[in-house]
Amino acid sequence: MLLKILNFFAGLFGYEWVKTERPYREVEDDIEIDEDWHDITESTPHYQLVKKK
Repeated sequence: MLLKILNFFAGLFGYEWVKTERPYREVEDDIEIDEDWHDITESTPHYQLVKKK
């Protein structure tokens, strides 16, 4: 639902959010490891703002 709303507003400017299949980047920051943020970002889908075709 939220993605549809975001795509509506991005679409007004000729863009849209699309799900990407990019590999997860390795954690480079010790703060992310200490606070366990790497577990959250590893399992969440990644989206990218692209120009509509």
